[in-house]
Amino acid sequence: MTARVSGRVERGPDRRFAADADAHRRDAPRHCPRCAAPPALATEFWEGTARRFYCSCSACGWTGEITPTGDVAVGHEPEH
Repeated sequence: MTARVSGRVERGPDRRFAADADAHRRDAPRHCPRCAAPPALATEFWEGTARRFYCSCSACGWTGEITPTGDVAVGHEPEH
C-alpha cells in the first residue's frame, strides 16, 4: 500500500514480515521477571533457531535475556 503525503511516499507494513510481527507481539515479555513492571525494552533476536528477547526494566534496573519456551513451561522436576 502506497500513499502520497506532503510530497513523501508513505508505505504500509511489509506483508512479508506480518507473521514475524504477529509472533513478536504475541511472544514479547510483558512483565519484568524481577519486579513484574512492564519492560522498557524488549528486543527480539535469534541465535540459530532459538528466539530470544533482550529486555530492560526501567522500574528496577534489571536487564537480561528471556527465551520463550513455547506453550508450556519447562521445569526441572521429573514427570510424576
